[in-house]
Amino acid sequence: MALPRFHRLPADTKAALLAVARAHFARDGKDGASFNRIISEAGISKTSAYHYFDGKDDLFDEVVADAAARTLAALGPWNEAATEDELWRQVADAHTRLVTQLREHPEDRAVLAGQPHGHRDGHAWVRRLVDNGRRIGVVGPEVDAELVTVATIGVLEAFDAWALERPEGLDRPSAESLTLLLTRLWR
Repeated sequence: MALPRFHRLPADTKAALLAVARAHFARDGKDGASFNRIISEAGISKTSAYHYFDGKDDLFDEVVADAAARTLAALGPWNEAATEDELWRQVADAHTRLVTQLREHPEDRAVLAGQPHGHRDGHAWVRRLVDNGRRIGVVGPEVDAELVTVATIGVLEAFDAWALERPEGLDRPSAESLTLLLTRLWR
């Protein structure tokens, strides 16, 4: 991740540097992007760049973290559902918000595609979803709660990886497929 000096930069300076890097990584991939071209286009010297990052891998990790943070913000918080219909509606709505975010920010989609998932805040969201599902009887009590949560995270991560590779698949039928997968896992 970025070095402490990067985090002390003004917000607009950080955002501008990350935007340039995100464009390069989205277009050229992590391996194809040039650290030197990114920092040159961002208007910072190589010396300054190494005050902010140990190298391209650190910059890439920061770009991925930034894209993940925006995507999680689009997801929004999990709100307690009182009924099964409300829970599934909330899952579908969350899916729609994520699809909208990824369609409006294709560079975020490109840098997130193929990356290991597992952002801590995303896992907390899933835990709240599963706990809520157990309380209202959508998630069966037969299997240990932690195992169901881990399995749900696995299904969601696989679904995300699949969807990120297929932007044309980001639509309502994919939300129905997700609902079907989760229903079968939980019952």
